[in-house]
Amino acid sequence: MKCIRIALLLSSLFLLLLLSSCMRTGNHQLSEDQVRLVEEARFFDWEGNTVSVSDFAGKIVVIDFWESWCGPCRSAFPGFQRALNEFPDDIVIIAATVGWNEGRDEALRFIEENRYDFVFVNGRNISSALDITGIPYKVILDREGRLIGAQAGSAGAEREYEKLRNLIAAHS
Repeated sequence: MKCIRIALLLSSLFLLLLLSSCMRTGNHQLSEDQVRLVEEARFFDWEGNTVSVSDFAGKIVVIDFWESWCGPCRSAFPGFQRALNEFPDDIVIIAATVGWNEGRDEALRFIEENRYDFVFVNGRNISSALDITGIPYKVILDREGRLIGAQAGSAGAEREYEKLRNLIAAHS
């Protein structure tokens, strides 16, 4: 009986830590080195190809750090997809997994099951260099590849769509 209580307590603590890391919100200030890292970011997609933010010159680039188990991460994706559908020439979403509690197989399964038109990449090294401690976490670059924002948290699909639509209008 005592072992069961301890196991339940440890499971509850783990779940609490997991949820709290997934729900931090707010705007964030990055150091000069971190800004340079984001503006020159290079990732690997799940087929081993290099993906650079410079590949998307002329578009607003949203790098969204996420994991498939993170509810707030997933809740933003329909809003991102709606923005991509409406403004395909203006925006790109780079969905970068952080690799905290899942591996390649889990990420690929989510990607296959959901069919979003994002550029899915492994973001473990960059998220670590940015000291990301909670997800979702977004960094946004303007059409010239300059950092214009970094934010933790998600406001849900509709609000994320509105933010992207307003961002596109402001940078047209």
